[in-house]
Amino acid sequence: MSRYAYDWILFDLDETLFDFPGHEALLAMLTQVGLEPHATVLAEYKQTNHTLWERFNAGQIDAHHLQHERFVGIGQLTGHHPLELNRLYLEAIIALSRPLDGVMETLGRLRGRIGMGIITNGFSLPQRGRLQRHQLDTWFNPVLVSDEVGLSKPHGGIFELALSQLPVSEPRRVLMVGDNPLADIAGAAEAGLSTCWYDPGFSDTVCHPTHHIHHISQLLDVIGIDE
Repeated sequence: MSRYAYDWILFDLDETLFDFPGHEALLAMLTQVGLEPHATVLAEYKQTNHTLWERFNAGQIDAHHLQHERFVGIGQLTGHHPLELNRLYLEAIIALSRPLDGVMETLGRLRGRIGMGIITNGFSLPQRGRLQRHQLDTWFNPVLVSDEVGLSKPHGGIFELALSQLPVSEPRRVLMVGDNPLADIAGAAEAGLSTCWYDPGFSDTVCHPTHHIHHISQLLDVIGIDE
């Protein structure tokens, strides 16, 4: 058994390890294709995108449909194919996204001491692209992206898939770290994992994690790394 409190850590990606500059990426993409980011254009895109994500999460549409349909309106205004706009948007997210405060230092101290993996909802291109851009792609194994495995948090299947790829016999020895009380904490707890809620905004949301932290560096205390 590990000398530390847990044998393995599974991280959420968006708003746990990296920011998600969706608005800034949208503006960058619009500039790239020569469309003024008028309020009406932005509002229509955001409403369409929100509705499509709701349908996607409910299993009513697939990822290809979502990525195509959300940019149909902007495509009609610019003459660009919706999937080309989607690619430019996702590439802008990769270019603009940064690790959150303290993440690189904390991961650096965890690396080599405890196994680390990722379970993230989202699309393969920006999720893997950000890890590669910041030279973190070899730091985590497994890396499970909902777009690739066909399961999204909080579905228990994605946590069970992760456990099946880890050299651990007890789910409670695996710690899921994430910012979302439902997707990350409740989903992992239901699958038998221990949980750590990353809550930088001191939310008043009701949540029952094994651990509750407000800065990622506090994870070192949870794991038991003090040197």
